[in-house]
Amino acid sequence: MSSSLALRTESIEIESHLPLSDKLIFALEQFTRKHYSLVDTQQFYENVLGLRKSGGLGIFYHNHSIVGFSRICRNLIKAQGKQVTAYTGGTYHDPKIDLSFTAAKFCLAKAIRYKLVRPEEEMVYFTLAGSPERYQFLAKLNNEIHPRQNQPIPEFVIMLAESLKRQNGWNANPRHPLLINHPMQWLNPPSFQPDKADELTHYYNALNPDYLNGTALLTYVPIDLTHISLVVRRVLTEMRTPPQRLAMEAV
Repeated sequence: MSSSLALRTESIEIESHLPLSDKLIFALEQFTRKHYSLVDTQQFYENVLGLRKSGGLGIFYHNHSIVGFSRICRNLIKAQGKQVTAYTGGTYHDPKIDLSFTAAKFCLAKAIRYKLVRPEEEMVYFTLAGSPERYQFLAKLNNEIHPRQNQPIPEFVIMLAESLKRQNGWNANPRHPLLINHPMQWLNPPSFQPDKADELTHYYNALNPDYLNGTALLTYVPIDLTHISLVVRRVLTEMRTPPQRLAMEAV
């Protein structure tokens, strides 16, 4: 996958009273159909765009053409007697183009904005890690993610994940409590070349050996000002690294 293209990001806030234009929705649906197995338009509205949920949409362009987009949705969950704001994120992209860093910057900017606007809210972020590269990218940005090797998954995280599965209609996979059968699959999967000697890759493969068949690992990332500041420093460090070191799948 290419990771050195000059991309432009269009950021859009989504609210139920501020609908997207029909023209943009059609363009995003056509892009998605080109790269993913999409059953019908209703599946696109509900499982991809989530038009009934507030949040953010980032559209990534190269030479005025869409090469991918990220959707962040806001979910309100009651867990252990308190209300938690859980953001869920997914990125859909041309498999020939690596959007890991671009999507990470977009999601990070959104997380910072949401937390600064509502500092009193308890917030978490869940993303669907659909490959070893994606999980590795997340783990290196934040070492407090779950699941992670040699660490038990807190009951609180399991409760949040179960609530998100019910709210979003995700089908659980019996292999692991944080595995789901993703409703969207690649038409032509990217040519992943994971480093099998890498511990994070080995751990991910053990949890999710069927990732090329559409199984995804629901990955928990805490959102608080301490973790955000750590991730900012790591992203800034990545900005100073050569492009070839960033060859990972989108967040």
